[in-house]
Amino acid sequence: MKHTFFGQPMFHVNKLDRGPVGYELFTRELKDGIWQLPDDFHKITSTQLERLLNETIESVPDTIQLLSFNLEPDQFINSEYIEMVARVQEKTNIKIFTELTERGVPNVTADQLYDAAKKFHGQGSLVCIDDVGTGENSPSLVMRLNPYIDQYKFAFQNFRPFTDINKVTSKLDYWYNLAQEKNKILTIEGLETQNDYDIVIKEYPCYIIQGYFTGKPEKIEN
Repeated sequence: MKHTFFGQPMFHVNKLDRGPVGYELFTRELKDGIWQLPDDFHKITSTQLERLLNETIESVPDTIQLLSFNLEPDQFINSEYIEMVARVQEKTNIKIFTELTERGVPNVTADQLYDAAKKFHGQGSLVCIDDVGTGENSPSLVMRLNPYIDQYKFAFQNFRPFTDINKVTSKLDYWYNLAQEKNKILTIEGLETQNDYDIVIKEYPCYIIQGYFTGKPEKIEN
């Protein structure tokens, strides 16, 4: 199967006019001539991801400062993927964030995730906990891994549908305050309207924002 990356632009808050500073990279698979979500993310090898990351780094503008991509928990604890990220990061000044997804995988333990996060940290790789507060990425797991985490990502889309963003900001309050307390980078994603954006920049100024309001994922041309 042929794979590629689609990239959703990420922006510094209050600096939309300066263009994206990074992309979150989403793997897509070519099926029946259409780029679609893979049937199984676990089939994507570390070699394939390394090639896609290196090709993307060569393709993006010089203004891009960071790239993030997702690993499933069983990939996250696999030394092949950990070592792959180190090789990619060694070749570029762009900051590469490995995002641990919230999806549970049987037989992957909190101890294994802790050990893997420690290995990423030890080799100088940046780790993001994706979709904090949902799925398996509970507050207890995040706090367990916290010494080796660089970034929290809060996803409004995981709480939709809602008629008013203020109905879910109480959930964001916890992670926003924790990020400040623990000196972690906070990214807020899932911004879909002007109102979403206005509330975030006023009440929750953070490092990075992303969402359909600021840009949908598009194919990264290699």
